[in-house]
Amino acid sequence: MTTTPAQQTAVGYAVFEELRTDAPATAERLVDLLAAEIRGWVSGREGFLSARLHLSLDRTTVVSRVEWAEQKHFVATAENSPADSPLRTLSEQPGVLSHTSFGGVPQSGLEGPAADQPAGIMCYALRHVGGRDNALALAALLRDAGGWKHLHPGFVSATPYIGDDGSTYVNYPQWVDEASFRAYMDHPENRAGQDAVARLETAPPHLVLCTLAEQIDAATAGSGASAHSTGSLTTGSVSPLSQIRLFELKYDPMSVEVLDSLPFDPAWRCLELGAGAGSMSYWLAGRAHLGSVLAVDVDTTFLDTGQAANLTVRQADIEDLDLEPGSFDLIFTRATLEHLRDPDAALARAREWLAPGGWLVVADFYYLPADEAPTAVGRTLLRGYVDHMRSVGADMSWARGLPAALARTGFTSVGSHLTGAGPGQSPADDELIGLRLRQEGQSLVDNGLVTAAELTDFLDLLGTPEGRDLTALLITAWGRRAAD
Repeated sequence: MTTTPAQQTAVGYAVFEELRTDAPATAERLVDLLAAEIRGWVSGREGFLSARLHLSLDRTTVVSRVEWAEQKHFVATAENSPADSPLRTLSEQPGVLSHTSFGGVPQSGLEGPAADQPAGIMCYALRHVGGRDNALALAALLRDAGGWKHLHPGFVSATPYIGDDGSTYVNYPQWVDEASFRAYMDHPENRAGQDAVARLETAPPHLVLCTLAEQIDAATAGSGASAHSTGSLTTGSVSPLSQIRLFELKYDPMSVEVLDSLPFDPAWRCLELGAGAGSMSYWLAGRAHLGSVLAVDVDTTFLDTGQAANLTVRQADIEDLDLEPGSFDLIFTRATLEHLRDPDAALARAREWLAPGGWLVVADFYYLPADEAPTAVGRTLLRGYVDHMRSVGADMSWARGLPAALARTGFTSVGSHLTGAGPGQSPADDELIGLRLRQEGQSLVDNGLVTAAELTDFLDLLGTPEGRDLTALLITAWGRRAAD
């Protein structure tokens, strides 16, 4: 029987992490933490291919699988991870009872008759053998058993991995659901095969039956339909939840103040473009309690539709968004349009989506000239950041003309508000800047825009009078579609 490799040939190395915890709430928190870190900076690293986060059926154990093009890419990422990244201290996270890791090279596997269906059940099967020869023999047993497995209903695939030390082995089989798994395990040929496997093992196998909690693929910004930037230092990645929450802490009060100054009607139909983690969409849902809120973002990972009955979440690229003309009374967007290829065109589209008399509120950053920063480190780092964002499609000076752009687009009652941003402007600024650079600043170093020493010097100055600077202005502008 010819077997089909279940593993993409581009995958040259995989790392499994198993975290056994004290309660389902702990495991679910760890899944969120791992997903935020992987999306935030790991997914943008060279050689990253994909990550899967699993929860055991009793929801107390987390198993992650991260795939790399080559082992060297994993090693480089581990060595250059941010000093405060939780990935460095998984064993020390509250509620973690044990933490084990496995790294190895994938071997040819099997595909079953359900290979084109989504897997509902996966098994992390860690085995100990006498050496690499026995590990290779295990992989051969898997392939030799392909005759009946290839035809077994509900069987998706199985991929074996041989560990770095040669004496550990992981099999990663998948089924469409638990009933398929149980039928598979009860099959007479499977029981006979397990006896053959047991003769090669030096210790009982360790098995964790799981469901898939998160799937994270390599960053693809610029290579697909969306060619604009994402606002992250690492091309294509989404800022981690911790960054977004600090951003909300800094800027939500100002946004609420502006929105509250409008003649707000609780029956308004509202739209937020680039909703992030949803804090403003949730606020709008409460304010427009007789109306509705549509929250749109290219990544809806952090958005919770259960926050309000009048809230709808839609995953979409703003530049591809198709909405009914005249269907909203308020459109709000913050730190989003500056990352589009044509933000002026986005203003015109937003005007069409507004009903006559509706309001558009836009907030975006204007970065002050880097050469005027008070410190050499600040000048270098700010110039590096702006150059990097320009290279991935963001225009960090567009917002300066935002009020005028609203007027040109036909909005009336145009107004604006300025909020300073930069080191020392507020505790939230310092914490946000420090967190972001510790998580993603290495990309500036990797691209030759700043040196590692300059990055360290800048971080050391945060919170000191010498490090204080006004690097950007958040320009919030608003206008009304004429009540024609």
